[in-house]
Amino acid sequence: MITKPYQLGKCLAHALLLWIVGFVWGMVVFLTPALKDIASVPYISKFPAVTIPLLIVYIFSVSFLAKRYLQKATDKTAEAWKYGITLLVVSFVLDLLVIVLAFKSYDYFSYLSIWLAYAVLVFVPVKAASSVQA
Repeated sequence: MITKPYQLGKCLAHALLLWIVGFVWGMVVFLTPALKDIASVPYISKFPAVTIPLLIVYIFSVSFLAKRYLQKATDKTAEAWKYGITLLVVSFVLDLLVIVLAFKSYDYFSYLSIWLAYAVLVFVPVKAASSVQA
């Protein structure tokens, strides 16, 4: 049985923060012609100027946020899974509502880079849990 994270509000705030960072960076790229015109990589990334920097930022920021979040958890590994899954669900739902439905980017989920970002959201906290173990 999956239970909610022990600090649900903080977990949701982290998820929202990460999504907003990605959204703002995406808007910066779309408003900068030189960045927007970078050619897509078929099946990998529609907008490499968005996805490559975000993947790098996500790795470091998710690790940092997860370590801070997990410091007071009793079962850090189990809590890391809950934390990562919550990040994933929030990001997926917001992507679906805003990017796919509102902006009509129906091919959004057909690129590998999106799924790599989702994997980072889940697996980096689990890896971070091992470094926080006391």
